[in-house]
Amino acid sequence: MEFNIQSPLSFEVVEELLPLPSLSCVDIAVPQLPAAHNLSDIILSQSPKYGRRRKEPPVFAGDENNKKKKIIHRDVERQRRQEMSTLYAALRALLPPDYLRGKRSICDHMHETVKYIQHMQTKIQELSQKRDELKKHAKQNSDHETTETPSTTRKDTIVVRKKHGGVQVVLDTATTRRRPVSSILEALIAEGLQIASCISTKINDRFLHTIESEAADDSNPSVDVSELHHKLTNLENFPLD
Repeated sequence: MEFNIQSPLSFEVVEELLPLPSLSCVDIAVPQLPAAHNLSDIILSQSPKYGRRRKEPPVFAGDENNKKKKIIHRDVERQRRQEMSTLYAALRALLPPDYLRGKRSICDHMHETVKYIQHMQTKIQELSQKRDELKKHAKQNSDHETTETPSTTRKDTIVVRKKHGGVQVVLDTATTRRRPVSSILEALIAEGLQIASCISTKINDRFLHTIESEAADDSNPSVDVSELHHKLTNLENFPLD
């Protein structure tokens, strides 16, 4: 069974109701795709040259402050290490070689430094004790000397020696308590000696008498220096001038 459906409007009526503009032939440029063997090559060829570029995060003021703090901290740490290395070198130069022999690490050097400091502290204590003992002993001696009479604080000294065929006598005596030089000259003359010179010099609170004598006669035998010294020393008990 065939159905024949006819439109109630004819084509002419439709054209009058909906006028259609006439379309002219327009050349539309169609982009030409590069020749590729497959679809994957086409997709890769259209991708960016350096791959997908990540979007940079926005820069905030807090991030800049953190960067500045890190830079400052790095500089401070570098300066601290330089100062520590300088101090370490100075400390190492103060240690004796025996404490550094065979030790290479800083930790070993620090342990040896502690040992050296302890050793020096012990040595200082020992020296301090010796110093105190010497001071105490010197004070006792000074107190003992102050109790003595001025005549025995420092004894007179007499030196007798041979010189150029004669005898030289050197007398060291105090200015407040002089030994009679005339008695010494008389003792030398009694031994057959002739006085050549007698020089007296004052040094601080002391007198230094130098007496030069020579043999009066060549036939006179040589003088016994030890016996003459004994005689002159005993003159200390004689009364003073």
